[in-house]
Amino acid sequence: MSTVAAPEPCAFCKGFGVVETPEGRVVACRCRLGDLAEARLRAAQIPERYRDCTLENYKLNLPGHHPSHTKARARAKRFVDEWKACDRGLLFVGPVGVGKTHLATAILRTLVTENGVRGVFCDFSDLLDRIKATFSPTNPDSADGVVAPYRDAELLVLDELGAQRPTDWVRDVLYGLINTRYNRQRITIVTTNYGDAAGPNAEEPLERRVGTMVRSRLYEMCDLVSLDGSDYRAMRAVRI
Repeated sequence: MSTVAAPEPCAFCKGFGVVETPEGRVVACRCRLGDLAEARLRAAQIPERYRDCTLENYKLNLPGHHPSHTKARARAKRFVDEWKACDRGLLFVGPVGVGKTHLATAILRTLVTENGVRGVFCDFSDLLDRIKATFSPTNPDSADGVVAPYRDAELLVLDELGAQRPTDWVRDVLYGLINTRYNRQRITIVTTNYGDAAGPNAEEPLERRVGTMVRSRLYEMCDLVSLDGSDYRAMRAVRI
């Protein structure tokens, strides 16, 4: 019976997975970097639909393209290039289907896999649902435990801000999350359909959706990136 030979251990770390630098620091060996990057990517909780989003495959040449898309991608690329010097996040604002979440997750994916950033994706409506679930006496999770990964992450992508009906409880949850990140000077990327003025289809302004205090902090925490154009999803839908 034939046997499969065991793989040869790494020539650099001899199978230990770590090496010592000339300065005396112990770091992961190059043979483990791919595994570490994949683990960080899993921990980032990027939805499956957006796992392969990159700045390179952002759809600029398809129906619905708008000049603001080119500017937004350029701003996203500059954010990645200047990450180590960044002290502000990004606030992507625009109608549905213009690629806000694509750009935000592409930034997150790149920084997590290539820069070793501890980042995480959060759909705000999903976060609220998970917090509400902790109110059940049979749920072992706590509200603080649910929020903690998003509160503490080095980089947070907060998607669909303002999508939930703006009750006092929703505003309190959002304020607690944003204010903690504001005080800790953590970088946050936000996407929202709501701008600073009422939209042409009677959409409320962002401040009314999230509260004055949250919008005030976002002014200082994030640079505004505006997108416009038609809904890409609607334009590519199959007509029967």
